[in-house]
Amino acid sequence: MTRNNILKLVGVITLVVLLVGYFFWKNNFSENGQFNQIVIRRHVFKAEVITTQEKKEKGLGGRKSICGDCGMLFVFDKAGKYAFWMKDMQFALDILWIKDGKINFIEKNVQPSFPATMTPSENSNQVLEFNAGTVDRLGIIIGDEVLWTDSGN
Repeated sequence: MTRNNILKLVGVITLVVLLVGYFFWKNNFSENGQFNQIVIRRHVFKAEVITTQEKKEKGLGGRKSICGDCGMLFVFDKAGKYAFWMKDMQFALDILWIKDGKINFIEKNVQPSFPATMTPSENSNQVLEFNAGTVDRLGIIIGDEVLWTDSGN
């Protein structure tokens, strides 16, 4: 095999690996393909938007991880005290309950083994989950503003 053929083969293999990796990530992270950009304290997250009951019940359950700047945004039609659980979770989470663009309840470093449900003390119409430690790392507190825009996915 000539050097030129070897370089072509390496290029094709690299392209295949990148494409397979992309499709694995896309299918593993996004079930509905809809993402929003979420901004909290000037930090931008890419959040998968969840609106159906079936996807709300599953949430991030069964996934091994999400990226450091990724999250899942649960959107509800009306404000309420929505309880969350850690069923089938494989990594710890920070969870924010949000009403009308302001954080009104926070649970930090919730472990996958947490056996109960978490219920906020206030009504909320969105809930955002992301990797544990994010709240402390960014200094997020109750009352912080949460902005989001459709990123066009």
